[in-house]
Amino acid sequence: MKFFKPLLIVIAVIILLGSCAVIELALQGESETDAQGEILSAPDMTDITAAEVTTDFTTMVNRTRGMRASRIRGMSSSDLAALGAPIMSVTANTVMLNSTTLETLAEISAEMTGDDGSMAAANHREISRRVVAAINRAGGDPGKDFTTEDIRGILLAIHESNFSETCGELFNMSGSSVWLSPGENLNIANMICPSATTFFVLEGTHAGQMVESSKEENRWKGVGSAVLDGESTTQRAFSGGMSGNTIAWLQIENYTDHGIYSTRSVGTELHHIEFRNIATDKHGQEFGAVMFHNSEDISVRDSHIENVASGVRFRDSSGPLVVTGNRALNSGRNFFQCDKCNGAGIRINGNVMEHTEQTGRAPLEDWINLFMSNGTSNSWIQVNNNRAKGHSESDSGSFIMLADATGSFQEAIGNIGVNPGQVGIGIAGGEDIRVENNKMFSVGWAESNVAYYSAEYSSPCGNHQFTPGTNVAHWRNANGTLNRAWSDGRCGLTNAEIRALVREDLNMGEEIWEQ
Repeated sequence: MKFFKPLLIVIAVIILLGSCAVIELALQGESETDAQGEILSAPDMTDITAAEVTTDFTTMVNRTRGMRASRIRGMSSSDLAALGAPIMSVTANTVMLNSTTLETLAEISAEMTGDDGSMAAANHREISRRVVAAINRAGGDPGKDFTTEDIRGILLAIHESNFSETCGELFNMSGSSVWLSPGENLNIANMICPSATTFFVLEGTHAGQMVESSKEENRWKGVGSAVLDGESTTQRAFSGGMSGNTIAWLQIENYTDHGIYSTRSVGTELHHIEFRNIATDKHGQEFGAVMFHNSEDISVRDSHIENVASGVRFRDSSGPLVVTGNRALNSGRNFFQCDKCNGAGIRINGNVMEHTEQTGRAPLEDWINLFMSNGTSNSWIQVNNNRAKGHSESDSGSFIMLADATGSFQEAIGNIGVNPGQVGIGIAGGEDIRVENNKMFSVGWAESNVAYYSAEYSSPCGNHQFTPGTNVAHWRNANGTLNRAWSDGRCGLTNAEIRALVREDLNMGEEIWEQ
């Protein structure tokens, strides 16, 4: 019995050591599995919207950044798969291209990367064709393969806020360019990829996409027929700040509030965009295709706007503000409005507008409206060489309304109006306003009034200029009476003087639309 207790102790130690060895071997086995990683499969994205993917991914980012790095390094495969599931959703529709294909795409797309808006549509089509052909040759199936260790690496990069390191892991990236196919998430690409990235949005329908606060100097370029479709459920295609951005060659349609909306941007260019069916059941005072608040140096050029609550609106913004070479069909309450815009370089020139039916809750009021806006003595606000045809039933709408509720240093030169409203060009107050070389035609209809007028509807009011003999009218009011011009005599012109300055031409008709 003396040796029994020591023997039991020895046996217990042997058992304990054996158990430790088993545990160690088990841990080694798990470590080897984690080091190699399990391959994760892409989820079924059939019923998952782009907004839901964005929400899940953002939640994952916030959780990851709140963890300790050591916890991420020690997570099991199952925990990594659960936490990193949104990564799999982001890449479920991605066909990852090899480096050779990406280099080829970069070479083909180089001209489009630096496009300043002067590229011809034919050139854009040819470049798009070559890009699509290169991608088709590469082939591949949607859904990138990730192991749990890949997910661990991405989560650690997110934890350290090294988002740019993961851009090439989640998207097709070469240098500073990223190619995005339908089904990929544009908002997460903006979140993950560095600023000054050129995103090539490939042809096809990108459903329910909304880019929030696009990073500075980003470029968004459509390839082929690239459509951002809000599906009448998504509020905006682009929103928030987008300073230094270029957005071009895209179709933006079926958004409930705006196509592009920004509360503060500087140096943003929009060109060759088609806006369709935007905020069709909303009031154009607050909703429409393009809206910029508190912004500066904004350009909207060579684009098409159709069936929207309003076209382009700038509010509390500073020049240069350029809206040139656009076409509009049924642009809602206004094709353009400057609401308290100020400074040099404000240009609303060379736009073509037509109204055949009403879109939005508010009827067409003024095609072009300058509300409480001021140019400078050296750079007047230009409203030149625009054409408008058609009107709503508004009893107060016009083609061009200058100095609405006051304003200064504004001009309207070379514009053509065909039945464009109850008034052709009106000066509603303000100072230093010039009207020159315009043609206004209207048949008599229920609310038709006068081709040109000058009046003190706001003060101060003075120096309203109608260049002698250059403004022409063939205009009939609601009674069918000719009515080329009128003034209340309070802004530097008597009624007799303005009528003498405006020339009447009864041979002029609707054919001026083609001029």
